Amino acid sequence: MNFIKTFLITLAIYIGLNAVFLAVSIFISTSFPLDDIFFVVSTLFSPIMSTPGTSFMVAIGLIAAFDLLVFLSFLALIVPPLVAVIVGARLGETGKISFLSWFLTAVISCVVYLLLLILGQDASTLLGNTWAGLQLLFGFIGAILYMIIAGVVNGIFYGCFSYLFSKGSL
Repeated sequence: MNFIKTFLITLAIYIGLNAVFLAVSIFISTSFPLDDIFFVVSTLFSPIMSTPGTSFMVAIGLIAAFDLLVFLSFLALIVPPLVAVIVGARLGETGKISFLSWFLTAVISCVVYLLLLILGQDASTLLGNTWAGLQLLFGFIGAILYMIIAGVVNGIFYGCFSYLFSKGSL
């Protein structure tokens, strides 16, 4: 029972914080496509596609040229998983539960984003272009694997922090 509770809370925190950063982006950017509902919903799950290395490359870009949008991009990529991981670590009874709850959150977020890309490509030009670009680079199966691997990498990377911060390991 503790695993399900920890997983659901971790997922809710991750999606909730992504929603906060989405709302900030909507208010800051005058050209945000609010009429594209598939794009807006997929934006809640899209940060999981940025592997930790990519997120820290954004941080290097932030250092090179301070820009508010770059700073918000960095925060949107780092804050939601870290907060979700820390809360999940404190809720999980063991390090294994903490790790698995974040890992499942990352993989499910990745799969939901993948499904939104595939199913929403006809309804959303932006999603269609994103999916077409991924297929052009990797092919159909390669694009699916690319996205799932990104979720697994995030799951393992942040899951290790969840394991380390869990009640059972401290």
